[in-house]
Amino acid sequence: MLTQDVVKAIAEKQGITQKDAKAGLDAFREVVVEALERGEDVSLKGFVTFATKEVAQREAKNPKTGEAVTVEAHRKATATIAKSLRKF
Repeated sequence: MLTQDVVKAIAEKQGITQKDAKAGLDAFREVVVEALERGEDVSLKGFVTFATKEVAQREAKNPKTGEAVTVEAHRKATATIAKSLRKF
């Protein structure tokens, strides 16, 4: 499913316009991104948990040149699907 498919399905299930459904989906995304930027986890019990993970500095190679480069320490976003949904 693509974003437009999700928007259409939400609109149909809720009896709202696709514009309103897209606005709600966009707002949800903004809330999750803002929470992750603050270092907070977002947990929707029975569905998904969004979190950030610290990644240590490491050495890597440029695939084009083979040159060694340093990848600085950073945070990355992760999403963990609830166990109840993993069976699909």
